[in-house]
This record gives sequence, structure tokens and C-alpha cells, in this order.
Amino acid sequence: MGMHPLMRVLSSEINLQILGVLRSGSFHPRELAQILQRDESDVSRRLKNLERLGLVEGRWVHASGRNIRVYSLKVGEVNIHFEPGEVRIEAKGKTSYKFPIRWERRPDVNLFVGRNREINVLRRSSGVIVVHGIAGIGKTTLVAWTFPGAYWYSITGMEEFEYLTWQLGLFLNSLEWPDLMDYLQGGGRREGDVLELILKGLESTGGTIVIDDLHMCRDERVSRMLSYLARRLKGGRVVVTTRLKPNLGTEGVTYIHLRGLKPKEAYQLARLKGKKITPGEFAELYGLTLGHPLTLNLLLETHGVQESDKERLFDFLFSEIYQQLSEGEKRMLSILGLFDESIEYDALKELYRERSIFTVLHSLRRRGLVERVSEHYSLHEMIRGFAREMSGSNREQCYLRYSEYLLKKAAPREFLMALKYIIKAEARDRIKDLVFLRIRKLRRVIMDFPKAYLRLLLEVADDPYAKLEIGVIYFQKGLFGKAMRLWLEAEPYLTGVFKVKVKSLLSSVCMEFGDLGCVREYLKEIKSLAEGLDDTYAWLLYYSEKTKYEFYRDNLTEALESSFKELELVKALGDIEEEPHILFHIGDTYLEMGKARKAIEYYRNALDLSRVYGVHFREYVAYTELAKAYYEVGKYEQAVGYATKSAEYFLRIRSYRRAVGTLPYRCVSYIGLGNLDSAEEDARELIRIAQSTGYPPAWIGYILLGVVEELRGGDGKEYFEIAWEHLRGHEWIYRTVIKGLRKVFETSVIEAKVNGLNSQRAG
Repeated sequence: MGMHPLMRVLSSEINLQILGVLRSGSFHPRELAQILQRDESDVSRRLKNLERLGLVEGRWVHASGRNIRVYSLKVGEVNIHFEPGEVRIEAKGKTSYKFPIRWERRPDVNLFVGRNREINVLRRSSGVIVVHGIAGIGKTTLVAWTFPGAYWYSITGMEEFEYLTWQLGLFLNSLEWPDLMDYLQGGGRREGDVLELILKGLESTGGTIVIDDLHMCRDERVSRMLSYLARRLKGGRVVVTTRLKPNLGTEGVTYIHLRGLKPKEAYQLARLKGKKITPGEFAELYGLTLGHPLTLNLLLETHGVQESDKERLFDFLFSEIYQQLSEGEKRMLSILGLFDESIEYDALKELYRERSIFTVLHSLRRRGLVERVSEHYSLHEMIRGFAREMSGSNREQCYLRYSEYLLKKAAPREFLMALKYIIKAEARDRIKDLVFLRIRKLRRVIMDFPKAYLRLLLEVADDPYAKLEIGVIYFQKGLFGKAMRLWLEAEPYLTGVFKVKVKSLLSSVCMEFGDLGCVREYLKEIKSLAEGLDDTYAWLLYYSEKTKYEFYRDNLTEALESSFKELELVKALGDIEEEPHILFHIGDTYLEMGKARKAIEYYRNALDLSRVYGVHFREYVAYTELAKAYYEVGKYEQAVGYATKSAEYFLRIRSYRRAVGTLPYRCVSYIGLGNLDSAEEDARELIRIAQSTGYPPAWIGYILLGVVEELRGGDGKEYFEIAWEHLRGHEWIYRTVIKGLRKVFETSVIEAKVNGLNSQRAG
């Protein structure tokens, strides 16, 4: 009898992850795919299946002139009833919701003996716990056995702190603590804020996180996170396995140095594996292995223990075990030996291409040669070297097949793995295709994996397409000169849409430098290329640059026409991530033109789209824009209402830059309403943000505090002077605030005092 369809979908960790995210609201498939770092088409297919089974519901929502399908959770409980002659399964829409969600792959532990002392220490300890010891000693098995419900994160050397924090955000969100997830969705990246949110999340939920194989980590921020948590974490725990003892200090850290099994435990292992062994044989076996679990397992698979010493141990294992394998088993070992990480079962099917795959894997697992983690298989590091040495598989062909399998997933982490193996296969001709995919579909790679992506690109740094991408990473970091040099080197060798892309990037750098003549020349070249290609994306690049150029020159009518063309092209490409941004730009242009009511219309469209797609961050950006627009038309109560929504959200998720973008509008709206006490509170909040972050625009809090003091009949000169000191080099901020205040306050007194400050400095 086949498995019930409902049980089949609930046995999938990906489906459980989707259900877990839908607990927090309605989402469009693309936003779910972005959160879960998976292919959108795969997520859409799973949602339709979950809807068919009654677990989720989809509905059409009209927003920004289109109908959009969004999904939400429909049930809160799945019950299994055992009745005479049948098993009945039903889903109910109750409030309790307790699916056993596992966000990352945790090793399956089928056979475990001993380690009672270590288990007791692990379970009694909180904070940071480090289990360290040599390869194969059983660190991972011990922790997986002790904490079967923990969040599990395996380090491969490819990922970065950004990706780890996204996964921790998902895990904490599943425990009903959404703050870290909200912060990351809002574009928050400040390390200190992320660490504080992880700490608060673990303290609030009491969750357990396992970070496996820390010694493979290449991002020092993970170690900084552990040091930070070690000194502060009292509730919850982070368990680390590593071959090398990390330098985390002693405060708040419990270290467990794992050694071999004790003789009684080793003997129990032999008995559990069904091996008949004499005391003399066991003594020889234990003396040879000193209780090392992996070596014990392998030796127990041989036909008895022969004369050997430690130096010859693995030669012995190889000759005794490898020669007993079938040709299919040897071939599977040679395939797995080519890869540094575990390989998904479906990927192995692509590489092995024989029906006997399941039988072969089962046999190798039974012998202790292959490890299984969920649906992934790998060789232990101690065995991988032998397998590589004996590999008869075509290395380049395997790498290319695997990269093709990974690219079908169209997800950031799989994209990086594919690039890694394309480089290993020395298939330089494929780099162009990967860059095309990254530009068109996987823009988040550069945001979520900048260091890992850069490391890979630097291995092929002489390739023009790699130079294009390295330059983009430098540009994101503000290294405009370095980026420009790389793009100028690459430009002569690029063709088609890549040529358009590099010229649009060069135009952006010129814009940053204020060289409008340079921008004008690049715009001509981009337009000419787009006309020749007749490619939608190429035209989008042109109009994106043109909109910025015209707005910068204060040609607002031309900027508006260009931004409407952008909107048309983005809709044609189905780029829902970019659409609200363009709606904001249209609103800003109308506001600059003095057409606040039209601006409000487009801000509301952006708000509707953001709500439909479940993008909370953009929803609250829209509230900021609406607050600004209502302030401009003198509707201060509405401005305060919208600004309060956005300010509270951005402060909660520690997006201080965005909070600074909305608090001044609430402050000046309070001034317009005559509520000076509330205005003072906002001014002081801005000052607190400036003092803690050093973000220049936040120093306007002193200007606003001075205004409040003037309105109360006092002298705000001292506050204006403090603001002026902090805003040196950013005088435009001062002028912008003065201009904005004219709507609610006669600013001549302030301007006179500012001019006096200028005169003093000039003297």
C-alpha cells in the first residue's frame, strides 16, 4: 500500500519549511523562494500540491493593476486516527501548530553506544558548548544523538555569515520569534545588530543551535558570533563540533575534548553490530584503534583482525575492505570521493546513472563507508582520500554534470556550488552563462554571499565576465575606483547584454562622481546597443540610468517619463522585487514636482504590492513615503500616523538608517500640530541613534531639538551649533532640514543663527 499523499508531503522538510514561514502571514511564491533560498518554480509546485491537500489556501489579490496569487496557511493541526480496519488522516484549522520543522540536515544516528558522561555535560550546559577531537572520533554523532530536535547547520566552507543568519532567522521565526527575520528582510546587515538579535532570539525561545565542522569555516564573523554569545547567552545553547579547539576564551564556554570509546563501550559496539569476537581478538582490536569509533566500525567489517600497526592501519583497511566491494560500490565511492560535501540523492542518480543506486548506497552505509544526512550522502573525510586515489570516474564530466544539476535549482547557494565545480572542471566557457543567470535571476547572490562569490571569482580573475562581477562586488562596497578599472578592462571583450550591463555600471560610477557629461555619453552608447539588441533587459538598464540622470539634472518631466518606461519593462520581465522601488521613484518625482496627491497614489500602489507579496520591509518603507507626502500637504495627523507605523517597525528591527528616514517627518509633524513634548522625544531619539551609530543624518536631532527650544521661548543656538559641528562635510543635510521646516515654522531666526555660526568660522 502506498503512502498517503498528506503523509508524503509532510515527510518533506522543504514543505514543512514552507508551512513554517506561512505561519507569519501571506506570501507570493517568489518571496517564499527568496526567504527559503530555493527555486521559485519548485516552491510554486509545492504550494499547489499543499493547496490541493487542504493545508494552504491561495487567493487572487488585485494590486497595481494586476491579479496576483498569494498563499496563506489554512490548517493548524493534522490528526491521525487509528480506527478498526483503517487509518484516517484529517487536517483541522485550529490555533495550535506543531509541525516538527527541521531547517537544516541533521545526521541520522542508527547506532550509538556509551558517552554517558559527555551526554550529561551537554544536556546540563547552556551558552556555548564546544565538542572537539580528531576526525572520525564521533563528535557529530554524539551531538546529533543528544539533541535530535536542534537546529542543525553544517559548515562546508562555501557559505557566509549572511547565509547563516538567514537560516537562524528562519529557525527563530519557527519558534515564534520573528525579529531577526524582519531585520534581515528589511535589508539589515549591521553585524552588531544581528548578533544582538540572535542573542535575544535564543534567550526568548530557549532554542538549541548546532554548528557542525566549525574548522571548515572561512568567515571569521562566525567565530565573532560565538565569542559574543559565549559571554552573554544564559538561556538556550549553541553547540559546536570542530576538529581544532577554537580560541573562544573560557568565559561562558564549555569545552568537551572527545576521545575514543572506553573498552566496555567499544565491546558493546562490536556486539550491537552482530560480531562474534573473542576477548583476545577484542584486546588486539582495541589496542590497534584505542576506541576510535570510525576505525572500529571499519575493522569490524573485515574478516577478523590481522597483524598490523597504527602506521599501516589504513593500508590494511583499504586492502581488506575495498577489495571486497563490487564494481558498482567502487564506482560509487569514486564518485563521492570527488566532492568535498554531501551530495543529494537526486544528484547522485544523475552522476551514477544505474538502477542499483539505492542497493549500492545501502551496502556502503552498512559497511560504514558512506554517511547519510537526510537525503544527502558523503564519504567520511578519512576515507575520501583513498576513494580519490582509486577514482576511475571522469572528474571533469562528473563536475559538469553536478553543476548542471545544481543550476536547475536556480538558488543562490546552489549557484555558488555550481561555479565552484565549473572552475574545478576548468570549463571557462561556462562562466559567461553563469554570470548571465546571476544578473537576470539571482541578484541576491552578491548581497547574501559577497565573500564566497568573490573568492570563487578571484580564481578566474582574468576572465572578462568574472571581472564584470568582481567589479559589481567592489561597487557594492563603495570601492568605485577599483570597480571602474575592472569594468574598463573587461568592456572590450564583452558582447550583447553584457556590454550594455557594463556601460550602465560605468554610467552609475560617473553619477556617483557627479560627472554628468560622462553619464550623457554612456547613455547614448547604451541606447544604441539596446536598439541593436532589442532586448527587454537591455532597455531596462538604459531607462534605469536615464531616470537617475534626468532626476539629478532636475528635469522632472523627463525623469517621470523614463521611470514609467522602467515600470512597463519591469512588469514585462515579471520582476516583482524591483516594481515597488520604481513606484517609490515615481512618487518621489511627483512630490518633487509639487504634486503630492499623485505621489500618494503611487506610494499606495507600492504599499499594496508589498502587502500582497508579503514583503514587510517595503510595506513600512511605503508608510515612510506616505508620511513624507502627507507632511508636504499639511495633513500632520495622517503624517504622524504613517510615520509612527514605520518608525516603530524600523526601531524594533534595528534598521536605524530607515528609522532616521522617518522620525524627522513625525517630529516636524508634531511641531505642526503644536505637540512639542512628542517632538522633543523624537529629536532625542534621533540623537541617541546618532551617538550609537555615527550615522550623519541622525545628527539633525539637535536641529529639531533647537527648534523645539525656540518655540518654547528659549534659545536653541547651542543645539544648532552642536548639529553644525557634527554635520561638517554634510552641510546639505542642514540646508534640507531648514527648507523642510519652513512648512511649519518661521525659520529666519534659525537661519540667522546658522549664518552667524558660518561667519564665526570664516573669521
